[in-house]
Amino acid sequence: MLKSQHTFHTRLLALLLLTGLLLPSPLLAHGGVGLQHLNNVPAGPFRVYAWSDPEPPQVGEYHVTIALTENIEGDTTGLAGGPVLDAYIVVELVHQESGATLSAQATHDDALNKLFYEASFEPAQKGSWAIQVRIASPGCGPAGAAQQPASSDSPCEPPQVVSFQDEILPKAFPWQAVLGGLLSLLLMAGAALLYLMTRPPVPAESPAPGNEHHPAPAGGSS
Repeated sequence: MLKSQHTFHTRLLALLLLTGLLLPSPLLAHGGVGLQHLNNVPAGPFRVYAWSDPEPPQVGEYHVTIALTENIEGDTTGLAGGPVLDAYIVVELVHQESGATLSAQATHDDALNKLFYEASFEPAQKGSWAIQVRIASPGCGPAGAAQQPASSDSPCEPPQVVSFQDEILPKAFPWQAVLGGLLSLLLMAGAALLYLMTRPPVPAESPAPGNEHHPAPAGGSS
C-alpha cells in the first residue's frame, strides 16, 4: 500500500512540474532581461548594458532594462568597476516613420534584479523605433539638467547618451498563451484522473464484535 501511494505521489509531482514548465512565460511572470542591445559600451564615467523584452517585441508592451558599472581607466572588460545604482536615467523611444515619442524614467522599482534599472512603455505603432538612453551622474538630478551636485564644488557634466534601434511587430494573437493554458488544463485533468485510477482502495469496515447478532435457536430456550 505504501509503495502504491509513493508511486502515485511521484506521478502527480511529475505532472505538476511539467505543467509549470509548459506554462507560457507571459502567464508566469514578466521575467528575465530579454534581448541584449548594448554590451559594455563606454559612456563617460559609465559602462552601459541594455536589454529589451518581450522578444520579439510587439505593439502594446516594451520594457528596457539598463545596467551601469563604473568606467575604470585602463579596463576594457567592464569588470573592474562596481555597479552604479543612483544614476538618473531617462529612456526615450522615437518612432522612425511618424516621429511619435515616448519617454519614461528608468528606475529600480519595476526591475526584477534591483541592480538594474527598468522603464516600461506601451508603443501603439509597429515599425522601427530608435531607443535613446540619457544618463545623468549620481546627484545631478534629471538627465539633461546641469545642476550643482550637493556634495561637489564642480557643476554636473552633460548627461551621457547611448542609443540602439529595435523593430516592434504588430500585436499577434497569443497562440502560445492559449495553447499553454489548454495544455495546462489537460495536464491537471490527467493528474486528477491518475489520482482516481491509482489511489489505494478504502478497506471496508468490519462490524464491531460486540454488535454481532446471533439468531435464537429454533424452539426457544429450555
